[in-house]
Amino acid sequence: MIIYVTDVSKFSTEKIFFDHIFQISKTNLQYLQLRFKGFNKSTKKNLILKTSNLIKSKNLKIIVNEDYEICNRINAFGYHIPSFSELNGKNAKKFSGASWISKSIHTKKELLKYNNDKYIDSFVLGTIFKSNSHPDGNILGINNLRKMIDLSNKPIIAIGGINSTNLNLIIKAGAKGAAIITDIANAKNINSKIKKLNSFYD
Repeated sequence: MIIYVTDVSKFSTEKIFFDHIFQISKTNLQYLQLRFKGFNKSTKKNLILKTSNLIKSKNLKIIVNEDYEICNRINAFGYHIPSFSELNGKNAKKFSGASWISKSIHTKKELLKYNNDKYIDSFVLGTIFKSNSHPDGNILGINNLRKMIDLSNKPIIAIGGINSTNLNLIIKAGAKGAAIITDIANAKNINSKIKKLNSFYD
């Protein structure tokens, strides 16, 4: 499972971002997670609506970060609970209307707290490698990833500095998926990059 996590702030202009999303929607990517940080609620909703309207592919499933109201409005496939949120899986599913709920975790303590929440479908665990989005974040590394996978009752999706050169390490560790940001955002050939990443999970 490859999830492309994206944010308009990764691009120099909104136009370039939306052009990028349109190109993404023509690839065989299956999961797109929208994480718009630093915007007020109204602007964030407009960005998500515009992104959703650009996507014509029925195969591309949208996952929305944090805002369950807009998640419900666009009938998104997934809703992602940030690590700082105390929202439980049952309410996340109820409020968002999403069929798939993920929860961001960074520590063993967080994993154990939510491990028996039957409404959370997957944990997104990071930061695995040094990453541009969390340059000062605690680096877990592969050994800690394995330990967390062994403890988890849920599938683990790894995030943080993952790309097509180290994705095999994530898979060997037992992660059921990878959330990728920079490697896709900076790809010169998006279609080729998505095909290569997906091939690891074929």
